[in-house]
Formats: sequence, structure tokens, C-alpha cells
Amino acid sequence: MNQINFLTKEYKDKLEREEQIRKSFGIFIIVFLVLYLVSFGIGRIENSVQKKINIENMAIVENNKRIKQLTLDSKKETNLGVRIEIIEDIFSQKNLRVSEIFRSLEENIPENVWIQSLVYEEKEVRIKGFSFKNNESKSSEENAYYFEEKMLDSKIYKSVTLNYLKKSSKYGEKISEFEYVLVLK
Repeated sequence: MNQINFLTKEYKDKLEREEQIRKSFGIFIIVFLVLYLVSFGIGRIENSVQKKINIENMAIVENNKRIKQLTLDSKKETNLGVRIEIIEDIFSQKNLRVSEIFRSLEENIPENVWIQSLVYEEKEVRIKGFSFKNNESKSSEENAYYFEEKMLDSKIYKSVTLNYLKKSSKYGEKISEFEYVLVLK
């Protein structure tokens, strides 16, 4: 059977344009949906990557804390090791006289005499300090000399030598600074 088209050319063009618009609209919807799905997928991937980054950052922070703690522990062990070495050195050299020196100072140091430093090497003790004037009208120099006499009387020193005695001012008071070298018996 033969088909005859009774549509006018204008109407036929109109129908083709409508068909073209529908196809274009369909393609537009499909492209829009594809772009939306791609955008949604990228957003999820970014979110997942950000979570992984946050987890890694937290792990880095924890590792840094652990490193700091281990560093502190290492320093403590090193410090303890140094102390042990000092003690071993003292015992290996038979330098057990340190307690005697401190006991001697505790028993014989006059009230207004202050020790600033004490250096103990082999059989020599070097003491730096200062003395104040006391209420019994002893001058600061007399207190320093009295300290020297007390050290000689303690019987653990072979000799007590005054390196220097000079007047100065400290804490608003006139004082005498001194340095003694004490040789152990």
C-alpha cells in the first residue's frame, strides 16, 4: 500500500523543529545528569581523601608526641648515665673523702661565712666565698681568718692557703671575698 503525505511543508517543518527541540532537551537532560553524577562522585572522593588526610595528620601528631617523649626519656637516661659514671669514677678513684670535706665544713664554718663554690680535685679543695661582719664586732676579715683557723683545726687538711682576700659590697653590706686552697692529708 502506498502512503500519501497530506501534510503541508510548513507543518512538516514545524513538526521536525519540535522533534529537534525534544531531542535537544533530552540530550541536555542526559548531559546535566552525567555532570551531576560526576560532580557528586568527585565530591565523595574529595571527602574520602580529606578524611584520610585528617587520619594521617592525627597519626603524625601522635608520632610527634611519641618522638618528644622518647627524646625526653633518652635525655633522662643520658643524664642518669652521666650520674652513674660520676659515681663510678668517685668509687674507682677511692675519692670517698667528699663526705669528710662536707662534714668538716658543716662543723667548722663560722655563722657569717658563706661558701659560693667548692672544687675538689685529687687532694686539693678550692673554696671561694665571702664573709660578713657579725654582731660580736668581728670584722668580715676576722671572720674569714677565723674560718681559716677552724679549717686548720679540723685535722683533715695538711695545709690551708689563702689565695686572696678582698673587700667588696654585696646585698648592701660590706663583705670580704676570699679563696682558700685546702690540701688534704
